[in-house]
Amino acid sequence: MDIKIDISNVELETDRLILRPFEASDLDDLYAYASIPGVGEMAGWAHHESIETSKEILQAFIEGKEVFALFHKADQKVIGSLGVHSHSWTYEDEAYKHLKAKTIGYVLSKDYWGQGLVPEAVKAVLVYGFTTWSLEAFGICHFVENVQSRRVIEKCGFKFVKQGKYHAKQLDKYFDDMQYMMLRSDANLLDLYYSRGKEDGRLASRHGQVEFLTTMRYIEKYMMSGAKVIEIGAGTGRYSRHIADMGYPVEAVELIQHNIDTFKSNLKPGQDINITQGNALDLSGFADDTFDITLHLGPMYHLFTEADKRQAISEALRVTKPGGVVFVAYCLIDASYVQSGFNRKSYDIVEFFKKGKIDPVTFDAISVPEDIFSPIRKEHIDSLMACFDVERLHYVATDLLTHYIGEAIDEMDDELYDLYLRYHFAVCERADMVGVSNHILDVFRKGLS
Repeated sequence: MDIKIDISNVELETDRLILRPFEASDLDDLYAYASIPGVGEMAGWAHHESIETSKEILQAFIEGKEVFALFHKADQKVIGSLGVHSHSWTYEDEAYKHLKAKTIGYVLSKDYWGQGLVPEAVKAVLVYGFTTWSLEAFGICHFVENVQSRRVIEKCGFKFVKQGKYHAKQLDKYFDDMQYMMLRSDANLLDLYYSRGKEDGRLASRHGQVEFLTTMRYIEKYMMSGAKVIEIGAGTGRYSRHIADMGYPVEAVELIQHNIDTFKSNLKPGQDINITQGNALDLSGFADDTFDITLHLGPMYHLFTEADKRQAISEALRVTKPGGVVFVAYCLIDASYVQSGFNRKSYDIVEFFKKGKIDPVTFDAISVPEDIFSPIRKEHIDSLMACFDVERLHYVATDLLTHYIGEAIDEMDDELYDLYLRYHFAVCERADMVGVSNHILDVFRKGLS
């Protein structure tokens, strides 16, 4: 089933790349590598004898397709392209023609091969396509002899379907190719989301540090000599590693293997951290009443039912000592509406409204697992916590206004940045302000009974 998509306002970011709509000015960067012997042929093009030939073929390549430029953030240049094609074998095969599907094609400068950049870009498009465009499948293929592309495709999680034929219009020639498919029902969207490689750098920018510094500020209030700490949903270990550097042993539990691999690669000698792969819904590997400090800084982002949310809180409290302190992070919905829906237009908020993903009266989010994130509001958190024997200590907007003015914060000198942090710390618990934050930290003490 051929469907129309519009990427004109779409910008995707990974750890190392920005994917944005391909522009005419990007062709200069593309020409610089498109005529390298081998690259052109692998993309279905003839050997380029002149820049004029390159221009003609490349222009044909981007016409009628939705094409992202792969902009390398560190090197500040376009190093490739990724097209989301409408016409391919996915619409001709009887088994797949009924699906809302697109086919991905890509080209990358040979100078950047072997660095995992294409999988990073492809996974970003898969997540966006399955969640925002509501696609049911993505196809992808490689020429039989192209072992490099095969490795990329398999690394992204596509399943081989069949060997077929590809017709290169510019050459009027058929190539044998290997055809792969990923169905939305087969995609582990949470794995795909985190395997883009963006999570480890999320708190590294100057504006990203505000969330980290705020969270640590509150954690440090309750650390004590000899404290036992568990972090549930430890991600790539930013908090666990920092706490270990303070001299505390940490039990770190993480679900996503990619995050665990990154976590382990960043460990330093002397950091007393035990990393376990596990689920926030089942901490049966840990005894009751064990930890003084329990960090739960990510799992609630991805839980969609009240039963799962209560189970996660219940497990966190079970492993916490009576009188121990628990830190739970949430994503709030209104910042997403304002920043990503109305301002940046990262998703089509009007379409979300029409599809019933937003309550027409209250504007609550109606989230399902394919959305990856489950943003909520304070009244939902209050309702969730009402059945537990806890004392709320703080309700903190960990980034508050930060993401609204992120570029300005990144450009601040040290004196102004220090003043901004002081302002942020002074107002981040104010009831009249916390609702505009992207992230919330709910801090509470477990009852003594």
